Amino acid sequence: MPSYRNPITYRSYRTKHHRLKSAASTNATSVKASAGQIYGCAAYNRTNQDKYLKLYDKASAPTVGTDVPAWTICLPARGGYDAPASPIGEPFENGIAYAITANVEDTDTTVVGVDDVHGRILYA
Repeated sequence: MPSYRNPITYRSYRTKHHRLKSAASTNATSVKASAGQIYGCAAYNRTNQDKYLKLYDKASAPTVGTDVPAWTICLPARGGYDAPASPIGEPFENGIAYAITANVEDTDTTVVGVDDVHGRILYA
């Protein structure tokens, strides 16, 4: 009879948490400078206007407005996004990076405010 591992428990020993906390900028940030996977993501928007968390498959901080996000997540006004930890991660071949902007367009460079967005990224 085959033996099965609990993938969440197995993965939890190797995953790391990155804290999201917006500054008065587009928050261009490199989380991991090599290939990786995102296993969970949660973010909350404290403002009365939608904000956008943009994830990039990139080994360095993105050039916001020029680089094209791999994944754009809408953070609705006074709301959020929560993808609970999963044993099946979303692969990023080059690295994991993000930005937070005020508008959805890939070319948007509108800054957000200090403490507008809080959250975390679970990755390996």
